[in-house]
Amino acid sequence: MKNIISNFFKWNYFLVIIKKIIKRFEKNTSIEAKEWAVANNKKSIEEFYYAIDTDLYNEIKIEAKLIKEFAQNKLTKLNISLGGGGNYILLYFLIRKFKLTNIVETGVAAGWTSLAILRALKKNGNGFLYSSDFPYFRLENPEKYIGCLAKNESNVNNWFLDIRGDEVALPEIARRLENKSIDLFHYDSDKSYSGRSNALKILGSKINSNTIIIFDDIQNNLQFKDFVEKNKKDFRVYEFEGKYIGITGLENLKL
Repeated sequence: MKNIISNFFKWNYFLVIIKKIIKRFEKNTSIEAKEWAVANNKKSIEEFYYAIDTDLYNEIKIEAKLIKEFAQNKLTKLNISLGGGGNYILLYFLIRKFKLTNIVETGVAAGWTSLAILRALKKNGNGFLYSSDFPYFRLENPEKYIGCLAKNESNVNNWFLDIRGDEVALPEIARRLENKSIDLFHYDSDKSYSGRSNALKILGSKINSNTIIIFDDIQNNLQFKDFVEKNKKDFRVYEFEGKYIGITGLENLKL
């Protein structure tokens, strides 16, 4: 409680925290959302990998094991809980397979996905990662933990990390992208309906029909369902560690 109060009154956190509290009163559609996700989870994520590139997936499984061992060893030494990471294997696989270069992610936390993305970009020999997050205000000096797993991976200045929250960070990321489009957008931050919708709105000019969009925890509300139905997008749903992820933008890859 002491850390929460202390971080609450930091001038650059106060407004973001207030908005997070307000968003908790949004309509709860988690039951309907989970039912929809379960109904549309047709195949396993492993079947997805093998259908695209069996050899690459078998190679990546070895690399993913190294990422997991490195991350778990480092987090154990911190002796605090920073929560789990997104499906870093999926991100690594897509970046490697399709040589994606302009990557945007929200919700860094300890940096599982950041670590995997940066290693995939390094393996490809090209690319840049733009990340947005907001500190865990329950921790003392929470800023130092964001992306801690990936802090030593960006050896050629190919990572921009903004921890001021999506409403501030995403416009800055859009500005830094200049005339470039996003190849892959991974959303794993504010799980509210409005938070997800606002992120898509802010980055809208940088997203096109070739952009792969991945939303974590789509079982939380109906935002992903409404998004794909309204925009008539092809999509896939996969289960990951008891939760569900939604993917769009794969149709142009002829998968």
